[in-house]
Amino acid sequence: MLTFLSMALLAYGSMHLYALGKVWTVFPHSFGLNLTLALAGTILTLSPLIVWFLERQSWHRATVATAWVSYTWMGYLLLFLCIGLLFDLGHLLATLLQFNWPLSNALAFRAVGLLALVMLGYGFVEARQIQVKEISISTPKLASGRVTIAQISDLHLGIMLGGGFLDGVIDRLRELKPDIVVATGDIVDGQGDDLEELARHFHAYAPPSGAYAVTGNHEYYAGLEHSLRFLRNAGFTVLRGEATRAGGIVLVGVDDPGAMSSGQPTMLDTGKALASVNTNDFIVLLKHQPVVDSDSKFDLQLSGHIHGGQIFPFIYLTRLTYHVHTGLTELADGRRLYVSRGVGTWGPPIRLFAPPEITLISITSANK
Repeated sequence: MLTFLSMALLAYGSMHLYALGKVWTVFPHSFGLNLTLALAGTILTLSPLIVWFLERQSWHRATVATAWVSYTWMGYLLLFLCIGLLFDLGHLLATLLQFNWPLSNALAFRAVGLLALVMLGYGFVEARQIQVKEISISTPKLASGRVTIAQISDLHLGIMLGGGFLDGVIDRLRELKPDIVVATGDIVDGQGDDLEELARHFHAYAPPSGAYAVTGNHEYYAGLEHSLRFLRNAGFTVLRGEATRAGGIVLVGVDDPGAMSSGQPTMLDTGKALASVNTNDFIVLLKHQPVVDSDSKFDLQLSGHIHGGQIFPFIYLTRLTYHVHTGLTELADGRRLYVSRGVGTWGPPIRLFAPPEITLISITSANK
């Protein structure tokens, strides 16, 4: 954990060094400017730790205010960095090709800063435009009729996303009227408010065939027992290496690998969880991270975790890491994987070209 934290702070500090270095190049140099930039860089780099400290002290208002400033700035910095590097690349290519680059340092700085601000505003709006993604699956394993599943994932409820946001999600579920609701992890965030109050919001919609959940890595960051209590109070049956029948199909759920560092008993073995399941049934595997075990006998795996990259162009980083894309993938052996973009946000309260989604899966019988 200490190694990860050190690397994260080093990376975040380097991003500030780049951005504040641009400021330094376009303003007259002075001791006051140097000191201001040094202090700003230090405080902003450490601001996520400041949020963590304030939350641990139960200073609610200070935590919320600091979190919004810190993580909004983080989003702006990410956008400034990406756009700035594109401008730098353009400048470099113009120099190599002996073209006249039309922008001075000051003009380029203003253009990058303005574009980043515009994209930040767009990303803030997009993060609140929940889409419904509908997919249909026909199978002879369903005796008759149809069963509908609404998948929600990665809500990250806590300091920044609370009751108002959750009510919007519940309203969409109530409109869709699924038979089953499944939550594929990271429903709570590592930094959280009073989750007991948030749990009651889920009572506004009770799916007729039940609500089921699995843990994500953030359930362990928030504290496993705390998270499990929240999920159960919200009306979810938490599947931890277990299988259950609902609506004519079988749901199987396993813990997230984040459990291994929690010191808690873990239920990670997908094969063991599936061992007692009849393969003549339609099997839906709930697994937070989109990692497919080649020998697992399921029909549909529902995952989340990667947020569709959340902020473009980070979708390419998630594809390199997990070798999957969001949406439905037909696997070679007839199995299917669906990876949700998730509903909430982690860190910066924005999404850029990765809109939030609730997935509505209709499973129909192919029997005549």
